[in-house]
Amino acid sequence: MPQISVNGLDAYYRDEGTGVPVLLGHSSTASSGQWRELFKRMSDRYRLVAPDHIGYGRTAAHSGDIPLMEHEIAIVEALVCLISQPVHLVGHSFGGSILARAAVRMPGQVRSLTLAEPALFYLLAPSGRVSKHAEIKAIADRVIRYVGEKDTDEAARVFIEYWVGPGAYDAMDAKLRETVRASMAKVSVEWPTTFQPYGATVEALAALKMPIQLIGGSRTTPAAMAVMDVLRSLWPGAAYAEIEDAGHMGPVTHADTVNEIIDTFIGRVTASISATGV
Repeated sequence: MPQISVNGLDAYYRDEGTGVPVLLGHSSTASSGQWRELFKRMSDRYRLVAPDHIGYGRTAAHSGDIPLMEHEIAIVEALVCLISQPVHLVGHSFGGSILARAAVRMPGQVRSLTLAEPALFYLLAPSGRVSKHAEIKAIADRVIRYVGEKDTDEAARVFIEYWVGPGAYDAMDAKLRETVRASMAKVSVEWPTTFQPYGATVEALAALKMPIQLIGGSRTTPAAMAVMDVLRSLWPGAAYAEIEDAGHMGPVTHADTVNEIIDTFIGRVTASISATGV
């Protein structure tokens, strides 16, 4: 995997295919490997670039020298600069929260934006969704507390069972459980970033003009669905797809369906840009 040095940290990324570039952001506890099936599907027609976010895959842990979200966004900006042409952005969960903010900061470099349940929980309380904000904040506080107590096993159980469902953590094989446990320190630093805009205010998000595709799961958590509702109200012209029987991890559990939506949307936008030149 190639790497790029940003603010003293070597970030690794997958870079496959040729053509119009697509930059992908993965969810918490995962890596760029989350998009393996999408690479297989699209790399014969597009250049797909997917970083391992800080503390995942081959990319080192957060040093604390600069705020985590600022560092994550800086890596995306550096990759877009390296690509040297406008990109399609596709992000899921925490990766979606990074790419939404990157789109606000460099809208002229974004051909389209696809978000699958981005972790933008700071949008909830101001929009009147106070109970949904309280729900997700309580989960965040529990995970952070368990990490502080060095009980990463319980932190991982709370995290996975909230996003995937009761019993999901214990049903994992031992190797995967260890990977998730090891990621809890990073997750505990990520949670606070989901409750701050980092420039992606309601007004800034509403001002985005590029084509947007939103993807949600019919069985996701109330807080995640509420974020999608807020975004749909901000972007009434955005395409929206709800995956039947999928939860928050739809891009993994229902990869074929989600990847078809992504491929079709990006293909349509790319064709439109080629036809009109804008």
